[in-house]
Formats: sequence, structure tokens, C-alpha cells
Amino acid sequence: MPNSTKEIKVAATSQQVWSFLIDVDQWAPLIPGYIEHEKSNDQQFKWKFRADLGVIQKNIVMQVDITEQAEHSKVAFTLEGLNENLEGNGSFQVEDAIDATSLIGYLDITGKGMMGSVMNSMMKTYVPETVNALTDAISEKISQTE
Repeated sequence: MPNSTKEIKVAATSQQVWSFLIDVDQWAPLIPGYIEHEKSNDQQFKWKFRADLGVIQKNIVMQVDITEQAEHSKVAFTLEGLNENLEGNGSFQVEDAIDATSLIGYLDITGKGMMGSVMNSMMKTYVPETVNALTDAISEKISQTE
């Protein structure tokens, strides 16, 4: 199961980081390969992006369900592939740090079914690259806004 964590310091208050994270319209477009997203409601959206898995590029559509919003500290979600046999979860945690706020991004995506092992081997580099790029992009966007 390919997963990765990225921690970064954001030059903003934890309230500013939290305000950004609770609005998926702000961070969903920051995933590498973003195509579009469509909100069903405040707790669910479909996320479409182009994944570069080395030799294969795929348009992936995931249903994202927000499972936890612990005010000022954590947003957690589950992922379900709608056009690929994938599932996973992720989160963003916010922690106060000296002169900054710590943002911790986590992503875990697992391929299922007959092609699961092939997908998992291709995603061993994709998932860490994606969580790094997404967490960095969120930090940059918040810093530009503040």
C-alpha cells in the first residue's frame, strides 16, 4: 500500500491554514495533474486528475468523502476510485509551531483487484511525489494569500 507523509512549515497562523483547508475548492485544484472537481456537498466531491505513473498516464476519478474535521487541527478523507479499482485515505493536520504553523499532509492509495499489485508498484513513487507537491502547493497558496 503506497503511502507517504510530508510536513512543512507555513508562514501563517493555524487559523489561516485551517480556513484554507476546510474549503476543498481552495485545495482540490492544487493536486498535480488536476483536471476538475465537482462538489456533491460539503463532505463529498469527485476529483479528476491526470496521474503520471511512469510509463502510463491515466485520468483518474476519485470520490472523496470528508470523514473528519477536527477544528483547527485535522481534515481527513477517504478515497474511492470511480474509474480505476483504487481506494485510500488522506489527511491534513495543522499544528502550532514557533513562528509558523506545521502542515502535515498524508496520502495512502492502494490498487485493488487483479491489477492491484501492478498499480501499487507504479504508485510507489507517484504517491510520495503527489503528497509532496500537494502539501507544498497548499503552503505556497496560503503564503500568497496572507
